[in-house]
Formats: sequence, C-alpha cells, structure tokens
Amino acid sequence: MRSHYVKNSPQILAASEYVEQEPFANRGKWRESLGIAPEAPLCLEIGCGKGRFLEEMARQEPEAGWIGLERISSVLCRAAQRMDAVAEDQAPHHLRLIRAEALQLGEIFANGEISRIYLNFSDPWPKVKHCKRRLTSDRFLPIYRRIMTPDGCLQLKTDSDDLFAFSLQSLAEDGWRIGVREDDLQASPYAGDNIMTEYEIFFTAQGKPIHLLRAFPPVSGT
Repeated sequence: MRSHYVKNSPQILAASEYVEQEPFANRGKWRESLGIAPEAPLCLEIGCGKGRFLEEMARQEPEAGWIGLERISSVLCRAAQRMDAVAEDQAPHHLRLIRAEALQLGEIFANGEISRIYLNFSDPWPKVKHCKRRLTSDRFLPIYRRIMTPDGCLQLKTDSDDLFAFSLQSLAEDGWRIGVREDDLQASPYAGDNIMTEYEIFFTAQGKPIHLLRAFPPVSGT
C-alpha cells in the first residue's frame, strides 16, 4: 500500500487540469472557482491518497464541490493521473487537488467555507510522542472549526482502534458533538451508502472491522 516515487512528479502536477496551482489565491472564492452554486456543499478530503473516494463522491454528488488535499507529491500524482484518465463525459468537473499541509488549511480556506471534512485512514501515528501529528489532535481541530460552516460535518474512517479512541476523546474535549459512532462499518446501517477507499477495500478483504464517526462542530459560544 506504500506509494512509490513518481518520476517527473512536478511536471505531472503542473500539467493536470485537476491540480490547483495557486490554492492560497482561492481563499474565500472556492465555490466561484469550481463553478458551483453559493449554497452548494464544499467538501474537503484531507489525505486524499490516490483519489478513489474523492472521484466516487464527486460522481455521487455532482452539484457539490470536491477538494482533495495531499502533502506527498508522488501520491497526489497518482490522484491527478486517475482524474486525467477519466473520459470527458464522465469527468468530475467540480473537483480540484491541492498539495499542501493540513496545518495550512486556514490559509487556503476562509472561515466557514467548508461544509464537510473527510479523514479517511489517516496515519495513526501510534507512538504517544507523535500524538500531536494525528489529524484529530488539538493542533488541527481548531483549524477545522474555523473553516467549517456551523452545520458542517467531520467524518472519520479508520482501521486503528487506538486512533479511533483518541479521536473520540479529542473531539469531546474540544466540544464537538458525536452524531454517529460505529465500530464495524460493514455491519452498520451506513454500509450501503459507503464509498470505499483503496485502504478500506484492502482491510475489509482481510475481515478487519472499520470504525466510523461523524462529528459536528461546537455550537457557537460554547
């Protein structure tokens, strides 16, 4: 499942119509840039990997805007190549890819601009000394709160028991409200509508349970 080095990755990213070359310039203007309605959902996958989930969600909700953020160039190249290979009549037009760090999200998106955030099989950073690097740590949750709409939703899927438990505790301590919690996604009522990532297909084939949670930002003033 590890991504290999991609030769000429800068050139591939520069040539792809799906890769946003100047994401910071779109802050507060993403809906306009993507050509979606002002009231349409703007959805962000942090750590989009090779883009399977993002592409399928964009097909499922073509009226929404979809943005995939990935910090590793070679991985983003795979996502860009995937999108570029889609036939024109099936292409997800309201979709962009960004190479950036999650800590830069506040510079890329304006306050209240994002409707949904997806964290799919994020690095669990299992060592305690690395817990601040987890995408549900208190380094990141305040950023998510700022860029999300008041009725926004954060969805996490993971095979890691430790990351799931950590995320539940971290979200609760930051005032988030847990709306959905499932310890075995495939055995839950949400299995039918679930779009699998590459990792999820792999782990599910091994019979490994997948955790799911959906959380909502703290109510303003709390």
